[in-house]
Amino acid sequence: MDTMIVNASSPEINQFWPKLKDLSDDVKLELISLLSTSMLESDNDWVSSFAGKWEDDRSTEEILDDIYSARNAHAREVAL
Repeated sequence: MDTMIVNASSPEINQFWPKLKDLSDDVKLELISLLSTSMLESDNDWVSSFAGKWEDDRSTEEILDDIYSARNAHAREVAL
């Protein structure tokens, strides 16, 4: 299959695609694996920024009540 990227979103893709497009499927899969691994390793800081304990002065029941009342209020607005 002859694939061509037209209007790629970045100059880097336009630069590397001609060199990569004719590689074998096995080599492309290995590159995908390496790129995915590098993304997971570099994204650990981003992901870890969301880690931690929920901090709130409300009780669990109060939080749930707020969630349910917001859902109901939104549902009424949509129904109108």
